[in-house]
Amino acid sequence: MSGDALLSGFRVLDLGTAMGAFCGKVLADLGMDVVKVEPPSGDDLRTEPPFAKGHSNREGSLRFAYFNSGKRGITLDLSRETGRRILLDLVERADVVIDSHEPGYLDDLGIGYGEMVARRPRLVLVSISAFGQDGPYRDYRAPDLVANAMGGLLFISGDPSMTPCVPPGGQSYVYTSLYSALGTLLALWQRETKGLGAHIDASVQASMALHEHVAFTWSSEARLMKRAGSQHQHVAPANLFPCKDGWISFFATQRHWPIFLDMWEGHPTELDDPELLVNLNRRAAADWLNPMVASFTSQYGKEELSVLLQKHGLPALPVNSPRDFMEDPHIVERGFFGMVSHPVLGSFSQPGVPFLLDGERRGPRPAPLLGQHNAEVLGGDLGLSEEDMGVLAAEGVI
Repeated sequence: MSGDALLSGFRVLDLGTAMGAFCGKVLADLGMDVVKVEPPSGDDLRTEPPFAKGHSNREGSLRFAYFNSGKRGITLDLSRETGRRILLDLVERADVVIDSHEPGYLDDLGIGYGEMVARRPRLVLVSISAFGQDGPYRDYRAPDLVANAMGGLLFISGDPSMTPCVPPGGQSYVYTSLYSALGTLLALWQRETKGLGAHIDASVQASMALHEHVAFTWSSEARLMKRAGSQHQHVAPANLFPCKDGWISFFATQRHWPIFLDMWEGHPTELDDPELLVNLNRRAAADWLNPMVASFTSQYGKEELSVLLQKHGLPALPVNSPRDFMEDPHIVERGFFGMVSHPVLGSFSQPGVPFLLDGERRGPRPAPLLGQHNAEVLGGDLGLSEEDMGVLAAEGVI
């Protein structure tokens, strides 16, 4: 079975903002037909840097190009009655609708879940918001920084001697989108087996709290996890260690520790203390232990040391830069990157899906230009003529 056929046949209307954009991308990567619905002025994500090759217009955002890759694109002004009517006509032909506006946005427009299921009873509506569709914080705004803070991840991130460190890359939005995509698949399974639609209410705050050390250790034992930088909370040496040409990530458990000492000729004799065979004892001594390990790792290049340690079954690998990762022979051999041709941005490499299906990997596809598929979707699916669409364009509806 090819990646193209995995979940083909499902139609998704993606009304999402940056908060839910990755959810639609995941579903598109799985083979669904995802139609990105933007206002005629374009999604706000189109204005976010970085921009490619000096293109600072609405087609030049690399963030938009990545998070909307593989989708088709149409424009609709949902503030207009005609735009809302067209959307509901499209809902009749959809399996899933993704919305990541503030709670109540669609209801206020008169096109909320009730109106949608009246048109499409087995619809799956995925609502992604900062704190959920109800509760005291329902109407609070939360960009990624705030979401990480309120979800608890920020509290345990960074060096313990400094202020909390923001995890890079909009992780709260990506993490919540992954859970939302999983919920979508489960809801579609329920629909196919029981004939029921569903309304998925996903909270960014709750999604971030699912990280192991954020809430669970407190809820189960009232034990507060603290910032530890790159140091693992329970094991040592389990950290980033310097090499001649960069850094290596090295993780030595109770099983690995004696193997490491055997291959480390001339290691300090105090490391042979039997007490150090216990993970928690080594973790308690991490501030004393890590500098000695660093004195060993700094004698090698990161690739050289990785090969040496892996040869002995020890989990250690280099800290890759983006270029290191892209040029990694393992990544190249497995065909993770594929070429994409974009009408404005040109040809460039982009990651494909992170798995192979029956030995094949579905290649990446470009993001749509603004309104690129208006004729294809509105004309082909709804039967609107060129004259109809010309009128809608003149009125600012599309």
